[in-house]
Amino acid sequence: MKRTSKQIIIKALSIGVVLMGFTHIAATFSPLIADKLALLPDGAQDAFLYFSLMCGALLVMGGGVTYFLSGKIAEYDFVRKPYILALSILNVDGILAVCYMPHNPFAWVIFSLTICLMLVNLTRVSSHQ
Repeated sequence: MKRTSKQIIIKALSIGVVLMGFTHIAATFSPLIADKLALLPDGAQDAFLYFSLMCGALLVMGGGVTYFLSGKIAEYDFVRKPYILALSILNVDGILAVCYMPHNPFAWVIFSLTICLMLVNLTRVSSHQ
C-alpha cells in the first residue's frame, strides 16, 4: 500500500507524541533524584508520581495507537472508533497540559502535536465514512 503525505505526517506527529511521553516519564524522576519531592507529604508524593507517570504513559500509548492504526483505517472499518478515541484522549491531554502548565514549553509542544494530529486526521477519518 502506498503511503500518502497525510499518513507520513500522522506518523511523524505520532512519533513526536510518543517521544514527549518518554520525555515526560524521564522528567518524572528528576525531582526524585534532586529530593525536591521531600517537601510534600507521603500521599502527595505518591499522587505526583502516579499522575506524572500515567500522563507520560498516556502519551506513549496514544501516540503508539495513532502510529500503528493510521494506515489501517481505510482497510478496516472497526479501527475507526478506537483511533478516534485515542485522538480525543490525546487532545484532552494536550489541552489540559497548557491549562495547568501554561509556562511549561513542553506543555505547549504536547498541545501543538496533539492538536495538529487531530486536525490532520479530521478530514482523513471523515472522508472514509
